[in-house]
Amino acid sequence: MVRDLLPTAIPREVVERIIANAQRGPSSGYTQGFEFLVFNGPEDTSRLWKKVTNPTAKGAESAPLIIVPVAHSKAYVKRYLEPDRADVGRKTEEDFPAPYWYIDAAFASMLALLTAVDSGLGAFYFSIGPTSAHIPSFREAFGIPEEYYPIGAIAIGYPTESVPSPSTRQSWRTRRRPKSEMIHLGKW
Repeated sequence: MVRDLLPTAIPREVVERIIANAQRGPSSGYTQGFEFLVFNGPEDTSRLWKKVTNPTAKGAESAPLIIVPVAHSKAYVKRYLEPDRADVGRKTEEDFPAPYWYIDAAFASMLALLTAVDSGLGAFYFSIGPTSAHIPSFREAFGIPEEYYPIGAIAIGYPTESVPSPSTRQSWRTRRRPKSEMIHLGKW
């Protein structure tokens, strides 16, 4: 993740490729219950920054492209009531073994991040506010219907040359958990 980004505009075809790839993320039941609120260019992104209150987003203010993935839980409930999925037995959000709407939106976010990096850009993911209490006002400011939930935001732009690679940052290397703590082969 690169946090220091230049304000240089990103070519339209690159922006379109990032969004197109994000649309192709895995989706439970092929529901595709995620959407994107896109802020492209200084005029758009300045409107976003008037509503984002997260101090950990520092560095993203200069990003020329911000994508806000938005999850829609009701789309999954509706999809699993259709004839080809009804036998699964998911009639309410509580019936799902995991909140697929957030998972699928996160998959889409990862595809946007990977496509940005593949395009020679820098990117990082951040939350809209320090707590969930900031989400309603953000949703209201941009006309996001109540049944949609912005899961965070992705800042994308050209990295500054002064950004050290993660492999050279000592604090990052020491914070990476060892495989022995994270991978459980066949049992916990």
